[in-house]
Amino acid sequence: MKEPRRLLVAFLCPILSLAAPLAVRAQLSPQTLGAGVQFQSYSLSEALGAEVATLTLLPVAYALPVGDRFDLELYGAYANGSVEKGGSTFTLQGPVDSRIRARYQVSQWAILTALVNIPTGNSTHDAGEAVVASVLSTDILGFREANWGTGAAVTAGIATAHQAGDWGFGAGASYRLSNGFEPTEGTDITYQPGDEIRVRVGLDRNVGEGGKFTMGFTFQNFSEDLYNEKNLFQAGNRFRFDMSYALRAGRSTWALYAVDVWREAGDAFLDLVDPQGGIVGDTTLVVGSQNLLVLGINGSTPLGSTLRIRPSAELRYQSREEEHGEGWVMGAGADIPLRLSGSVDLFPRGKLLFGSLKAISGESESLWGLELGFTLRWQN
Repeated sequence: MKEPRRLLVAFLCPILSLAAPLAVRAQLSPQTLGAGVQFQSYSLSEALGAEVATLTLLPVAYALPVGDRFDLELYGAYANGSVEKGGSTFTLQGPVDSRIRARYQVSQWAILTALVNIPTGNSTHDAGEAVVASVLSTDILGFREANWGTGAAVTAGIATAHQAGDWGFGAGASYRLSNGFEPTEGTDITYQPGDEIRVRVGLDRNVGEGGKFTMGFTFQNFSEDLYNEKNLFQAGNRFRFDMSYALRAGRSTWALYAVDVWREAGDAFLDLVDPQGGIVGDTTLVVGSQNLLVLGINGSTPLGSTLRIRPSAELRYQSREEEHGEGWVMGAGADIPLRLSGSVDLFPRGKLLFGSLKAISGESESLWGLELGFTLRWQN
């Protein structure tokens, strides 16, 4: 029978992940400290709104078990983002929001989780910093950080898992309560993100000698965003479908996966202003729907007698109701786990990317990208 903790965390992590790119969290057990460097850069067309977009991220994560049923995870990072546009270079740098997650195993089949987002990041941007945040938040490009700060927030959730013959079933739910912050430099107007409800269910089972099939569904719902205590935006519901198949082939292991994220149309609430600047009414503008499809493969195979290489390839395809911003990005790369000592591992990695996005003009423009980095991990 599958160990309940591993099944629980497999379903819980997509709901309440700290999004720490270097943390490896499989179950409530080892004490782990990780730190690293992540560099991402894209060369774009001027028609897409930027010629170059770059992010350098220095993350640190720490996982600490406290007894057999409770553990803590902490995450923080320093980020430096830049965008070259129209002959000018805009930058956004500083620490990002820090996060603390606590997990408590209530029983063999249930885990409670609480996550606190601490507003240590720069959430108030001037005009140049807003340019960087806008470009880096483009979903299909996959930058690890986008806006540095989103204010204080608390998330509480529960996950449960059960075994029925060869099948494992998991379900979880969480609620995120967000506080306001001042997004624009020079004003004292507060922006408050809408609260979020997230529900996830999933199935898995072993297939043959060394295969495993998993699938899941996640639903997200958001309350209205408020700007200066007025309705600003009502995000549409989001639906995520994912599945994967892992298998062994000799001394190698491989996993195929597919993820589809559908975001329904939302409503933006805008004031109508007369030529003198007075507000004469309001209107609702529909923000189009969007779909992001991800197909990928990753593996682990011997590289000589002592090393292993973990290659990966991924295709991301985004469709939008507004059409501009539609396109695809394909990437391929690898990392090589290196054991430096009995408890210290180093993971150097690299990836090349290329693709095409549709500009506002309707023309498709090509892009190229590069990702480099390493993670240093200590476990006890």
